Amino acid sequence: MLQLESQIASLEASGEVAEPNTWISRFIVYKPSGKQYVYYRLMRAVRDKEGKLKRKFVRYLGKKNSTEHEQMKKAIARRNKIQQLQRQLKRLMAQGQPQPKRRSKGASTLNSPLTTDDRLLLVQLQQQLTELTGRFEQLEQLVKGGQNLSGESSNYRPRS
Repeated sequence: MLQLESQIASLEASGEVAEPNTWISRFIVYKPSGKQYVYYRLMRAVRDKEGKLKRKFVRYLGKKNSTEHEQMKKAIARRNKIQQLQRQLKRLMAQGQPQPKRRSKGASTLNSPLTTDDRLLLVQLQQQLTELTGRFEQLEQLVKGGQNLSGESSNYRPRS
């Protein structure tokens, strides 16, 4: 799980990440002379008042392979990879946690089980605690093994 989290963090740090529900759309301008010009724009899906999905223009990206077009293709690829890793992480977390019992209809939600975000934080905390306990045990062994019979300590210096 830590590996997935570090991959997500490195992807987020590597550059712009596209917003969810956005995509690149192309449009063609036909001139009276018969020429066609292809341009690209960033679009987003939004819901109107009735709840229907509508396309909304976000930003003009220019011609194919322009710098803005290429950067947005990379940003969308990063977003898609991050979403894939997040789904894997949620699946792993769900496998490691017992399934909550289903409530009957009308049951109170005040004492509901942990949310997915709470579980993620709990798993991270448990992993960090396990790691710290292991490091503490290693340190204890080094301190015990670093002293010779006369009580002098070895040249061991902890990392700072």
